[in-house]
Amino acid sequence: MKTTAMMKKNAPRFVDDTHVLVTKEFAKNARIFGTPEYKMWKEIRLDCPTAEMVTKTIKKNPDKKTSTKNMTYENMAIYIREQDKAATLMVEFKKQIALSKVQTNPYRCVLAWFRKTFENYDSYKAFFEAEAQKEAQKQNIFAVVKSSAVIEAEDTEEDEYDFASGM
Repeated sequence: MKTTAMMKKNAPRFVDDTHVLVTKEFAKNARIFGTPEYKMWKEIRLDCPTAEMVTKTIKKNPDKKTSTKNMTYENMAIYIREQDKAATLMVEFKKQIALSKVQTNPYRCVLAWFRKTFENYDSYKAFFEAEAQKEAQKQNIFAVVKSSAVIEAEDTEEDEYDFASGM
C-alpha cells in the first residue's frame, strides 16, 4: 500500500483546464483499474472531461560530467600498477578503500582521492582505451585460432571417412 507522502509526490497538478501534469509513475498506474491513481484520474475527468495527462520531463544538464565511466576499483588498480611508484600507490589505494567504508558513499571518496592523485584524467582514458583495444585484439586472435582448430578437426574427420564402405 502506498503512503500518503508517495501520493503527494505523484499528485497531479493542473497546468490549465485541458492539461494535467503528472509523473510517469502516476500515468502508468492511472491506466490500471482499481488503483488509487485510477480513482484520482477518474475524479479529475469528472471535473474536467477534456483534461489530458501530460507527463513531467526532467531537464538534463548537458554540462554534467559523466567521467566516472569505466572507473571501477579494478580499473583504478590496473592503472595504479602501471605507474612508477606502483607499490606505494597501491598501499595508499587499499588504505583509501578501507577508510572510505565508513562514508555514506565509499566509491565517491575513493574516486576523489584517485582524481586528486592522478590529475591527468585524459591519460587514464587513453590508457583504458588502449587496454580495451588490446583485449579485443586478444579475443580476435583466439577466435582465429579457434576457427583454424575447428577447420583442422573437420579435415581429420573427412580423412577418416571410408568412401568404399560408406563409413
